Amino acid sequence: MRIETNLPGFTLETIEAVEQALGSRLPNGLREAWLHDNKFEVGEWFFYPIKDERFFNKTWDDIIRANRDERGLPEDFITVAANGSGDELGFLTSDVETIYIWWHETEELERVADSIDAFVEVVRLESDVIERFCARVLESETVFGLSAETDNGWAYAPSIIEATDVLLFFSTRERALACRAEEWEDYQLIELPLDLFVAGWLPNMADDGLLCGLDWSSDLKGMEYDPETVLEAIEEVN
Repeated sequence: MRIETNLPGFTLETIEAVEQALGSRLPNGLREAWLHDNKFEVGEWFFYPIKDERFFNKTWDDIIRANRDERGLPEDFITVAANGSGDELGFLTSDVETIYIWWHETEELERVADSIDAFVEVVRLESDVIERFCARVLESETVFGLSAETDNGWAYAPSIIEATDVLLFFSTRERALACRAEEWEDYQLIELPLDLFVAGWLPNMADDGLLCGLDWSSDLKGMEYDPETVLEAIEEVN
């Protein structure tokens, strides 16, 4: 895993000293990253740095400090990153490669990736898709979809990550029409004004616990997003 920052990396000996202080080996991808860089971020996740006295002001909140016992993190869990909302990303000392998110509101662990490298790849893909989607719909002021009727029966698919449904939205007419096949062959193309999508659809979907599928491929595969995440992304680009 290579994530460039403006802070230099460390020798393997320094990384091993951090592992000794934590009482656990670190994931291979994280060890590799720290050989080149320090204090990086991926999507909304800010990875804790290794303390560097040369850059004390930028690295004081280091990974050892982040794992102090009094923080109340789960036993056997080591955090490596935070999202600024109280949630922590990390691994279990019994399996240092599998990555989990500790959700602070429920105090539960959720397995999210087989490795740090896999997690970074997914987050980068999610960011690319949502950024392109937002740029296109802001330019056209239109979100496209497919529906069995003019105002009912919006095209959806079951989520593969949660026990809910994913409503599909597209940034262009062509992308929506590419999915009008098989059981959706007779579906109508719907042009949804962006302001209605933002002010009505996304908040209502959040209340109903539904997810957004953005610019899925014609074989109905793609990324799933919380409506709040899509709303925040549109506001940031705007």
